[in-house]
Amino acid sequence: MEDFMKSYKTFASEKTTFTDRTTGATVHQLTNYKCNSTHPYFTDDGWFDNDRRMLFKSDRDNATNIFSIEIESGEINQLTDFQPGVDIRSPLFVNKRYNEIYYEKGDSIFALNLETLESRLLYVAPKGFNVGGARPTGDGKAVVLSLTEDTSDRIQANLSAGYIGFNDIFEAKPDCRIVRVNLETGVADTVWQEYCWVGHVNPSPTKGNLISFCHEGPWQLVDHRIWVLDLDTGKATKIRERETDGEMVGHEYWFEDGINIGYQVHHRTAGQEESFFGFEDYKGENRMEATWGAPMPTPDHIHSVGFNLVVGDSGKTIKAFKYNGKSFEGPRIICMHDGDFFFGSHHPHPRMTRDEKHVVYNSTCTGYCQIYMVDIPEKFEDLPMLDLKKYKKK
Repeated sequence: MEDFMKSYKTFASEKTTFTDRTTGATVHQLTNYKCNSTHPYFTDDGWFDNDRRMLFKSDRDNATNIFSIEIESGEINQLTDFQPGVDIRSPLFVNKRYNEIYYEKGDSIFALNLETLESRLLYVAPKGFNVGGARPTGDGKAVVLSLTEDTSDRIQANLSAGYIGFNDIFEAKPDCRIVRVNLETGVADTVWQEYCWVGHVNPSPTKGNLISFCHEGPWQLVDHRIWVLDLDTGKATKIRERETDGEMVGHEYWFEDGINIGYQVHHRTAGQEESFFGFEDYKGENRMEATWGAPMPTPDHIHSVGFNLVVGDSGKTIKAFKYNGKSFEGPRIICMHDGDFFFGSHHPHPRMTRDEKHVVYNSTCTGYCQIYMVDIPEKFEDLPMLDLKKYKKK
């Protein structure tokens, strides 16, 4: 991609840099427009142009649009030109085979070419279903998306704002389907269907035949949370089965290798409260887990590129564990995010860069949701340990 990037509008750099008050780490505020801006969800790869640019959504000029930021210079390019009142959603997950991403508008899924900025219609949902979450398979040859039965005629829900209606949709057991759209032929086929709330359809980043999905709902109540589906065979495999009553497993994500899946676990049973994170491969084997050392506040999210470094956002800090070859050391604080967890897309949702040198996250600490990137100090052992005493029950 050329240094000059086509855009509807270009914004001068809003980037500022400061030193974290607690750890001394270098933090870059990437956006500073008086509106909400959010980086891609922690499961989604929104980097392109050899990882020089990152996609994000922003509500500038009272309209939601898709933007990119050139990290080094801070220059921002507007990639769509929707007007106020038009509701669009997108995982911002880049298909590197075609250099495009996918967004939802109304009942339809569109592809957006990141170089030409041209859009094309990919898929229209059948009547009575809501469509969303279109992401490319690991080989880039197809897109997988989710269809959820529209329950708005009987359930008043606002999942973004404090999960209103969350339990009601779970109990309704809506008709849910996963659809694969062939990007060469345009042919769409249903690869999974069940009367259970299905969400978080995430493709393996390296294996074109593997996707994960979840049974959505309160983590302690769902029959089983994390599944891997083989698109070639139709076989679904359970990942990290619940081991105790009330145990909560979730916030799954794929490692960069496309083989292993990370997740977090919370025990909320009488006499035992604990939080930990872990990994299993797509076969549900080769498990590795480590405790946070205390029950962490929820909601919270973790991310890692592989086994080496695991970051999380529970409470008010971006924190990390480092693997020493035998066990995980930490948690140590990288920086304060000082954000809140009320509005879903404004959660910090930390995501590490591929080189494991930076963590991108959201924060509402200035009133609006803005995007930040913290440099991970080279000497992990110099970071302060998280004080676990305040998280433990007295």
